[in-house]
Amino acid sequence: MRILKKELWPHCVNLDVDDTGIKIDNVEIWLGKHLGSFKDQWNAVYYYNSTNFYFKEGKDATLFALRWS
Repeated sequence: MRILKKELWPHCVNLDVDDTGIKIDNVEIWLGKHLGSFKDQWNAVYYYNSTNFYFKEGKDATLFALRWS
């Protein structure tokens, strides 16, 4: 199991894609529009049935969780 450095990416939101039917492409497009490019303000670790999204700022993680959880 891959985990990113807590010092760089202190905030994590797990998104269970199997149960919700959410398309990761839509999530990544939304993230790009609202938070910027991959590995700038957000990062992701992909698993078979879920994805962990990591954020540098707590407010970004909260916004993401409110929109996608």
